[in-house]
Amino acid sequence: MTNQSYFAQSIPTWLGVLFLCWGCTNDVQEVRKVTENRRIPLEVQENLEVRYTDSTELRMEMEAPLAESYPQLKEPQREFPRGLKVRFFNKNGDLSSRLRSDYALQLLEEGRWEARGNVVVINREGEKLQTEKLFWDSRRERIYTDAFVRMTTEDEVILGHGFEADQNFEQYEVKEVTGTLMIEEDV
Repeated sequence: MTNQSYFAQSIPTWLGVLFLCWGCTNDVQEVRKVTENRRIPLEVQENLEVRYTDSTELRMEMEAPLAESYPQLKEPQREFPRGLKVRFFNKNGDLSSRLRSDYALQLLEEGRWEARGNVVVINREGEKLQTEKLFWDSRRERIYTDAFVRMTTEDEVILGHGFEADQNFEQYEVKEVTGTLMIEEDV
């Protein structure tokens, strides 16, 4: 086989390779347009463990069996469909509260989280908040809800609709109290 015939036979192959290479480029803006507002996770993480720090101080640790990220949506978000567990730390680095829920959603640009389904928050004094829906505004460092809440302290159970606290759950207010039950200790 001569060099000329080899070259003639390889032209279609090279043209095909060039066509494929040229046709396979992905413009980020084009991909974003195609996937925008579609509820398709662009990133999926299993057994996620995250630590948030502020000026090298540990502020929060989070564990989630599954996290799905949707950065292409108009409101970019991360969803935790199998729930999560979170530990908050105060400015001294001490554990100040724990939170767990069956489901959570993080609105990335707003710095706001929503926890739903069997939400339980416990502070370092052992006081326990139970509700079906709770929000955490990480920018304001506040947790709140307008849903029914059950707050259990050492000596009482407070029932109400609405709740607000600092993110460390050290100072809180149960709103629209509907009942208070005193807990008596067995002597």
